[in-house]
Parts: sequence; structure tokens; C-alpha cells
Amino acid sequence: MTKRKNKIGICEWSLPIDGPYACKLVGDIGFDGLQINIGDYERGFPMSKPCVQEAYLKMAEASRIEFPSMAARVTDYFTMFPSKNEEESRIVRAGIGKAIEACVAMSIPMLLIPNFVKSDIIGKQQFDEAVEAFKWACDVAGRHKITVALENTLSTTETLEMIKQVSRPNLKVYFDTQNYYLHKGYNSPKMLDELMEHVCQIHVKDGKGKDLSGALLGQGDTNFYGCIDVAKKHGYTRWIVSENYYDRKPLSERNPDTAALIREDLRILEDALA
Repeated sequence: MTKRKNKIGICEWSLPIDGPYACKLVGDIGFDGLQINIGDYERGFPMSKPCVQEAYLKMAEASRIEFPSMAARVTDYFTMFPSKNEEESRIVRAGIGKAIEACVAMSIPMLLIPNFVKSDIIGKQQFDEAVEAFKWACDVAGRHKITVALENTLSTTETLEMIKQVSRPNLKVYFDTQNYYLHKGYNSPKMLDELMEHVCQIHVKDGKGKDLSGALLGQGDTNFYGCIDVAKKHGYTRWIVSENYYDRKPLSERNPDTAALIREDLRILEDALA
């Protein structure tokens, strides 16, 4: 394999298989890494368990891949905001705490905390509560030199204001090439250009209209190639991670062979980065 300027990963939730064996699939297809998730609250945040960590680490080593970051997607299913539900916000903090511990145990340098679905930031009160939550998360993670990454659909101005108010050196932005356009109609390349100095990693996915991840990269209407051009202009050489949902409709209808579909998207990304 030709040495890449960027390491290329894929999200575990983009794959047709969960668990440690996902490492082998990812390595066999040709990715450099796998972004994993702390897991469900109802199952005790599985990635926090030493036996699960060991299984993933062993399979990653055998498959010659890395874990560029971990996600605390508990925020999708429980609200971060105590004003909406105090018990759920406690569950979110517990999940984030477990994810930080798992990052330490597995030598993963970055924790992604998304704000979508039940933790979508709408209005000043939720913005202020998110600031407090990220201050806490950054302080806990910072003791272990772990970066905390924002992922949301705030505007550039709002994102910069959150970074200013949190005021922690280990807070960064996890940029997604579709989410800003899909949810708010924002110009993704323009936003990436404005936020690049704060961006730590990039999710790539594409889609047409209101389809979340409904197209191969560059075949939707999110201006994927424009985002890649901006990244190249800035000399961005850090991780780029695919978050297309290859085993779900409408994307899965293109090819019943999910692995072949993933390989096709990887080739598109490699060509765009060349």
C-alpha cells in the first residue's frame, strides 16, 4: 500500500459487523483505523470492561490498525442537559467518564462527544449547559492528556463562542462533511475553512437531500470534494474517518456486497486525497 498523507479510518457503526472482529474486516479492506464507541448504557458501557478492551486491542494489533478516537454516543440516547432530565444527564456524565477511562486503558488519544438527537443544542440554556458539561469533560480528560472533540451543527460563530467559553486547551472540533449541510443547510467547505485551526479529525459521508449517508462520497450534494480541497489547502494530514452507513438504505441498495461498497468508497477517498 502506498503511504498516505492522511490516515484513513472508519466508524464501527458504519460496518455490517460489531465487535472485535470488525478490526479484521477494516484491516483487510485497507483502512488504517477504526473509530469505536463506549457502547450502550443498558449493557453497562461494554467498551469500559477490561475483557472487551483486551479483545479489541489484540485484534487491532493482529490486523495492524489503530483506534484514532472513541465516541461517547450515549448523548444520542440520553440528554446531556439537566434542565430537560436530571437522571439522563447523570447517565451521560457516567458514560463520558467511562469513555475517558477506556481511552486511558486503550491508549486512545481522543474522545468524541456528539450533540445530536436527544442532546442537540437548541437555545441559550442548552448552550450554557453544554459549556459546563464540556468544561467538566475536558478537565477530567485533560488529566490524562486526552483531547475532547465537539461534534454538532452549531454555526461557525456559535462553535467559536463555545470554544471561547469552555476555554480548555484540549477542546477541539470534530468536523463532519455532511451534518452541517444536512441539518442546517450550511456551506460545509466554507465552515471547514473557518474552523480548520480547531479541527482534530474529520468524518466524511455524503447524501442527497435529506438522506443521512445516502450516497457514496462525492455522489451526493454536500460538496464532499470541496471539503477535501479545503483540507488539502490547509495542509491537513490528520485522520479522516468514513461515517457512511454502508449496510443501510438507501446506500446499501447500490450493492448487496457491503464490503465491496466500502472498498469503493475508500478508493474514492484515496483518489480525492491524492
